[in-house]
Amino acid sequence: MERRAPLQRGRQLQRGGQLGRGGQRGRIKPVSAKQARVQRERRKLAGRFFPGEAVCAVPGCGRAADDLHEPLTRARGGDPTDLENVVPLCREHHDEITFKEPPWAYELGLLRHSWDKPKEDRP
Repeated sequence: MERRAPLQRGRQLQRGGQLGRGGQRGRIKPVSAKQARVQRERRKLAGRFFPGEAVCAVPGCGRAADDLHEPLTRARGGDPTDLENVVPLCREHHDEITFKEPPWAYELGLLRHSWDKPKEDRP
């Protein structure tokens, strides 16, 4: 195992090794081919929802929708390209539902658990 010199105060760090020279692999792709395909399909869905001005699906909101939200997330087995799994939301409500998962979002069907999927859709 290679021993490294300890860090010293007042001395600049030196680049070295494979990562410092750019490595053997070159640049990392920004997205995979599969993710690029999913993003293209999502843009088509957005075109269906936003031909004019879509409104946030949260009752009483009334703001213009900025995002497409997936009630059944990918982590829970949802399909991001399924038209029935997409709901238009304003950015404020989308962030609140995504990061805080409030109980009212489950009651309104804006969030779903994996066990809420119909039995024929389960693996």
